[in-house]
Amino acid sequence: AGLSGACAAIHVSDMGGIAFIAAIPVPIIPDGNQRQIDCGALGAWFEEIGPDACLIENVQPMPSIADVEGKRRSMGATSAFRFGFACGQIRGCVQAYQIPLTLVHPISWKKHFGLKGPNKEQSRQLALKLVPDAAESLRLKKSHNLAEGLLIAIYGAHQRGWL
Repeated sequence: AGLSGACAAIHVSDMGGIAFIAAIPVPIIPDGNQRQIDCGALGAWFEEIGPDACLIENVQPMPSIADVEGKRRSMGATSAFRFGFACGQIRGCVQAYQIPLTLVHPISWKKHFGLKGPNKEQSRQLALKLVPDAAESLRLKKSHNLAEGLLIAIYGAHQRGWL
């Protein structure tokens, strides 16, 4: 979720095969000197793909933590507000389209796939292995958010007993 996230859609066949439908960066529009979710574009994507269910990563603003030098580091109040606003826009759009929604903690889906640490390339490689027909969408290393969207979709299919 959030402004740098991605949306991904898969189809699970009766035989348990995974087919890639689409993956897009979360659509955004300018908001003064900031950005926000383009709910119209996100809704149009929902209409195009007709999802049966939606999983959204249940993320939190970065808490105040000490770095290796003992300096405090955190997401400022304005950033935390904008982050929460973006997450709320996505959830609101899903609910407006009456798509069944499940929130999933990052640790849950990552543990399911055996992913450890912040290695985004590992997620991209796993998504390529599990959904080879998504190769064109995942060809760039910077496509890791699209890959994570796909992995969350696959995790959701597992949780619902579709795989």
